[in-house]
Amino acid sequence: MQLRQRLLIATLLALGLLIGPGSSVTAHAKYKGHSQTPTELRGTWYQYQGHHKWTKIKITKYKVIYNGKALYSTKKKGSQRLFVKKYKKGNGGVNYLLNGKYKYGYQTMGNFWLSKKKVHGKRIMKSYYNMGYFQAYTRTKLAHNYSYQYDGADYMNKIGR
Repeated sequence: MQLRQRLLIATLLALGLLIGPGSSVTAHAKYKGHSQTPTELRGTWYQYQGHHKWTKIKITKYKVIYNGKALYSTKKKGSQRLFVKKYKKGNGGVNYLLNGKYKYGYQTMGNFWLSKKKVHGKRIMKSYYNMGYFQAYTRTKLAHNYSYQYDGADYMNKIGR
């Protein structure tokens, strides 16, 4: 009986070693569904407005706070309810709309994504709302605004990059 158990264990172990490394599963902890913000966007973000003033966006798991005011939350109703929509790579790259249940354009802050561009060695968060204007946010208070206007006809390709 012991010989059979040892043989079975050895066979299963050998199979596990042969099959295990070849079938890897990649886990992405970025998009958790419609009621949670993506982990890559969470934290406090700043944008310089001039004269030693900054816009502050704080993104938590269930809330988006803009300059101290809760803008989107899972506890709010209507267009202020946090409802994350993920837009995959198409024209541009992956980006997120944080209040996907809005009715009118003025009720949203636009699409957000973590850019590949780095400032002082750290990636920045970008957003796009309308008319080719891209806003950039840094994790620290820097006295420079990295936002820009893109006037090219292919501005949709720049969203999510």
